[in-house]
Amino acid sequence: MGTGRFRCPRGAGAAGARSRRALDVFAPSVLALLDLDRPLARLFSASVLGGIARLPETGPQRLGPFRLYGVLGRGGTGTVYLGRGAPRRGVRKRTAAVRAVRPELLRDRQMRARLRQETSRIAETVESPFVADALACELDSDHPWIAQAFAPGLPLAALVASYGPLPEMSVRALGGALARALTALHTAGTAHRDLRAENVLLTAERPQVVEHGIALGQPSALPGRAGADLGETVGHGLPARRADDVFSLGAVLVLAATAQQPFAAGALPATRGEIPDLTGVPDALRAPLLACLHKTPEARPDPESLARTLDPSGSADRPAREWLPEPYVHEIRHRTDEARSLTGRRLWGR
Repeated sequence: MGTGRFRCPRGAGAAGARSRRALDVFAPSVLALLDLDRPLARLFSASVLGGIARLPETGPQRLGPFRLYGVLGRGGTGTVYLGRGAPRRGVRKRTAAVRAVRPELLRDRQMRARLRQETSRIAETVESPFVADALACELDSDHPWIAQAFAPGLPLAALVASYGPLPEMSVRALGGALARALTALHTAGTAHRDLRAENVLLTAERPQVVEHGIALGQPSALPGRAGADLGETVGHGLPARRADDVFSLGAVLVLAATAQQPFAAGALPATRGEIPDLTGVPDALRAPLLACLHKTPEARPDPESLARTLDPSGSADRPAREWLPEPYVHEIRHRTDEARSLTGRRLWGR
């Protein structure tokens, strides 16, 4: 990604309680479900998903160098805004998703150091079109924030909830893209930590993972783990966290292929012996997804080989609008146009 584009300075201390799990702040509310009885022309005339909310008059108008234009989502860690600004002097302006983090979640100094170090690592060393760029952060001020490049699209979770599962061709391309994103993160010496359908954004060009490396005190409940705290020192337990990423990727792809979670309680098994339910998964995808969901971390495939297995033809390199269903593409274009109208800028490019 090149040096000098990431900015996360140290500053004054912040107060509050112990950090906890980051929630799905990027996922918009689903306002309506698909009505199959409507004519297609009417169906595609407007978005059925929630749009970008107006910026509250009483809320912040800027965070750090970023001017804010709208609200992308809200969650347990704070509000995520659509913003635009230059991460540092001498760097051109970028359209960004700027998370205003609740100060009490960053009370622990080691947590702030871990978050700053890992986000900087991603910004400086991760080279992948399938990973949203880390731009800047300020964790020690009274109004802490973290900024990633804005991906002009919608969460996989919201699209599947509204329009149903993806066909096998699309799941393969999606799986290839996400496996390559994990390969880039793991090669850089880090892990995603919170890969789920809410943190996979589908754009007209490509899928991108967001929220990488910034899970705030999220405990692991994956098979083979002993409930390790993800606020641990960078580098400790990295192989286990990488295996967690692969397990999570398997759960994301089961949801994409079936519109159902692989376990009764959701993306994670309630007990170590629970067998994933792959009903509806295409036969050719069952073996690789079962391998991802293996209860033994060491038995799960590495993401590089998984990318070749899932997407041998390299469909992930093609624009996503060519392999996503038309209703998905329609919604993505609507979101892109909405963001462009607010910022008045092109949304891709450096």
